[in-house]
Amino acid sequence: MDEQQARLILQAYRPDDEDKADPHFGEALQETVRNPALARWFAEEQAFDRAMAAHLDAMPAPFGLKTRILAQAAPPVSSRKMSWAVGLATLGAFLFLVGQLIGLWRSLAPASSPLRNYAHEMVSFVRLPPPLEIESKDLGAIQNWLARKEVISVEVPSRLAALEPVGCRVLSFNGHAVTLICFHRDGNRLAHLFVVDRAAFPKLKPGAGPIFSSKGEWTTATWAEKNRVYMIAVQGDAAAVQRYLPDA
Repeated sequence: MDEQQARLILQAYRPDDEDKADPHFGEALQETVRNPALARWFAEEQAFDRAMAAHLDAMPAPFGLKTRILAQAAPPVSSRKMSWAVGLATLGAFLFLVGQLIGLWRSLAPASSPLRNYAHEMVSFVRLPPPLEIESKDLGAIQNWLARKEVISVEVPSRLAALEPVGCRVLSFNGHAVTLICFHRDGNRLAHLFVVDRAAFPKLKPGAGPIFSSKGEWTTATWAEKNRVYMIAVQGDAAAVQRYLPDA
């Protein structure tokens, strides 16, 4: 093993010797004993990692971070030039960072109600153009795709169904699958429909009026219908989201 290979592997080594017993780091750690320059680099790398972890612990995690990380994370593609051990170490570093960020997000979540957290998390995800799993102007094609994914069925409110769809994807919130369908509305703006099983918010009762929430220039309206919880999110005020709600 040369110095470059050892550095690549040791970049995934967690601070404070948490991975000392992991055999995948054994050869690279031995190389630090034989190579003083590598040892100095490794000590600096560990100090940087500890400082970064402390800084992350002190920062509030932005809403939408968890959802966007999970939505954009793709299965790792192995390189022919990369050994299995290096690939595993790199993947381990990524998962460790994701775990740290998600753990920090969860530690902040209890500060407000689950429904408010849900609304803020989903809005923060769609504030930037969301990565969609399928793009289609055909609502029937979107619903067929969702059926093949075996996620919860979606009864799109008629006023939203009258708009041209953009596409959809499946997200997750507190272990519950969330269906997102996006529609074109005024200009280049979109209307976003989120649907989750009512088990995620059992206190919401069907038949009750929608619950409105605002975050910056965004407004959401959330309501329960049968065994589903629906939420529409748009840029604008309550009147803007009211246009797409089902008739009372």
